[in-house]
Amino acid sequence: MNSPILAPKALTLLGIFIVSSFLVLSFSTTVNAQQKMHPLKNYSVNYELGGNAKGSKKQSSQNYGSKQCWIEVSETSIMGNTVKKNQKVITEIKDGEQWIITIDLDKNTGTKMKNPMYRAIAARMEGRDPKEFGEAMMKQMGGQIKGEKTVNGEKCTEWTMMAGAFACITEDQIMVESGANMAGISMSEVATEVKRNDPGPKGICSVGNAKIEEIDLGQMMQ
Repeated sequence: MNSPILAPKALTLLGIFIVSSFLVLSFSTTVNAQQKMHPLKNYSVNYELGGNAKGSKKQSSQNYGSKQCWIEVSETSIMGNTVKKNQKVITEIKDGEQWIITIDLDKNTGTKMKNPMYRAIAARMEGRDPKEFGEAMMKQMGGQIKGEKTVNGEKCTEWTMMAGAFACITEDQIMVESGANMAGISMSEVATEVKRNDPGPKGICSVGNAKIEEIDLGQMMQ
């Protein structure tokens, strides 16, 4: 990573790594509609971003984890390059698929795509407790329990994973700290407020009047 041109790509890859590592806990999925995907029906978390990224994130989990939404306002600096983000993400399980909507709030435009990994994760999740499944997935990613600590009043279990990734998760499966340190790039999210039995701010899971384009993630990856 000697060229500054690579910085945005490095940031994107790091972000993808963090998200793909931790979504299995937030978006524990199942092909059985009667099975809960998260122990809590609703909860919301406010995060402070740190490391190379500065900003905040508001996250909501609804209907036992079948819908997850967040709004992130941040500014990330890497090797002299700055990437600003004012973004809303909505994920929802519907008709046997998980859909991901990403909206640029400045442009009021976004994309909608199907998660190609959903069905495989769902098949493995079926009939299993969300916590049990989440811990199994963490271990599969090389996760090891480091110990326990308290993050802004929330007691959590510390995990370390591959490529410098880490997380701290409460007993009821809320991520109160996560991040990664890789190739000189550091990113973190620390919960500043956790509200159980709370669906989050009004409209956080609404597309509003944003113009949404459906895209094929499989083709993009090719």
